[in-house]
Amino acid sequence: MLRNEKRSDLIGAIAGAAFVLLLFLSVASLDLPRGKPDQELQTWWADEGLRRASIVSMYLMLLAAPCFLVFLTRLCARLRKVDVEDSWNALVQGAGIVFVALLSVSAVTRGVIAQAVRFNDEPVPGVDTLRYATEISQAAYAFGAVLFATIVIATASILILRTGALMRWVGWVGVGVSALSLAAIVLQVGGLATPLIHVWVLCISLQLFRTRSARPASAVSPIDAGQPRPQNVLT
Repeated sequence: MLRNEKRSDLIGAIAGAAFVLLLFLSVASLDLPRGKPDQELQTWWADEGLRRASIVSMYLMLLAAPCFLVFLTRLCARLRKVDVEDSWNALVQGAGIVFVALLSVSAVTRGVIAQAVRFNDEPVPGVDTLRYATEISQAAYAFGAVLFATIVIATASILILRTGALMRWVGWVGVGVSALSLAAIVLQVGGLATPLIHVWVLCISLQLFRTRSARPASAVSPIDAGQPRPQNVLT
């Protein structure tokens, strides 16, 4: 059983690292045009290479979503292991699922036009459609997805600090990341929180890898701690 838990922690750590890599490549590979004049916007979408990059970015982001779910599932299992009755763990899971859903919406809207033009021989739509598709993708990610990622990070970090499920420094990193991410959302630059989310996921993944299923001190029994087994006293 312990071996299976160690394997699950390893898979969770790998999934977290894969999420960071895929999301980084997705965002870095495409800079959607925003606030451009009509002619420049039409020229951008008429470029076959840029449309191909849009499709690649979409699939990279879609692949990142299930990786985060695997990572989140293992993190919640570690939190639940030290405090099985804590309902805040459900908030971490729920917010994580919404984050993945909004990330998927952002992915699809950034690539659906290019895919329709490339594979279904559809014409490039008018500039209004192009603008709104870009804005929907941006809003779904920079405001919706980042907001729910911040909820995941803040709640999980508080639980880590309270229960000791992982090293305390990871909890403090999460508190700082969630505070800065929330500030970015308030300032309407939520996309700038992406590197912060990457840092937090990598920190958690590192801890899952280094402390694979190691029980926290509060969960160690007297026998495991080297204390003698209590003797039954017959009366």
